[in-house]
Amino acid sequence: MVDAERGQPLVSVGIPLHRSRRFLDVIVENIEAALAYDNVDMIVSDRHGEDDALAVLRGRFGADRRFRFLSATDGLTWVEHYNLLLREARGKYAVVLAHDDSYPSTYIGELVAALEARSDAVLAFGRVELHSLDGVPPPPPFSPPPVRAEWTLGASLRMLMLWQLWFAFRGMVRREVVQQSNLYLRGTRGNVRADIYWVFGLSLQGQLLYVPSCTCTKRFYRTSTGAQWRYGVRESLDACRVLRSYLNDFAASRRDAVIGQLVLFPWCLAQPWLPRGTARRLLAFQARRGAASRWPER
Repeated sequence: MVDAERGQPLVSVGIPLHRSRRFLDVIVENIEAALAYDNVDMIVSDRHGEDDALAVLRGRFGADRRFRFLSATDGLTWVEHYNLLLREARGKYAVVLAHDDSYPSTYIGELVAALEARSDAVLAFGRVELHSLDGVPPPPPFSPPPVRAEWTLGASLRMLMLWQLWFAFRGMVRREVVQQSNLYLRGTRGNVRADIYWVFGLSLQGQLLYVPSCTCTKRFYRTSTGAQWRYGVRESLDACRVLRSYLNDFAASRRDAVIGQLVLFPWCLAQPWLPRGTARRLLAFQARRGAASRWPER
């Protein structure tokens, strides 16, 4: 089911590995689930070579022509690795499956259907269920995105300021938007929240589409990348820089870029000083308001 004219798979599925032996069974399950959607291009990549996970996966799936295996010891950061997978993608759509999360066999098909139905959407995403492996308390539970049907700069700002955009980061992107606009992830100090800011940048290009029937599972543990992040004054100043760059490059107008910066500058600076638990209470408030009923679903 590859595009006959262009020889193009519909979906490129990237799987970045890093010390992934612990999650090998999960990765195999995710790969087999992804292969249930047969119009896929699979890219499995390890840029550190610190265990044999890539070799095991190559031995199991290497005969399948839908697979490409990328191996190096250049030690890319997770942001650089994610961008590499986006650049290697060939499909109309691209999705990156984290090595320690779980994705059901319906995941890719539901997101494809959503994007195929909405040409104005740049990214489709579903619910994320949180699971702690070793007692690390996960962040606040999933709540529906707090935006209205009309997609404007205000919708992008609400998504960033009143929600947790890293949920949407696990969605599927329309690859031509990334490629034609050169809209790849931009590094931050320690790459903290680089995923969140990138999704905000994408939202300046078009609709973020919530597919509530689509669900994946995110695992938290003490050695996971996000568990090591700390957000202080230097990170907040760097957030101003990165968000400003997205606004300057991708806002619909100069006016929107200026308004966005005026709104986000104090928000960024306030982040290190917010009392513990503020995000949890804010998300609970949004859930009580029934934000899901105003979300433009597929």
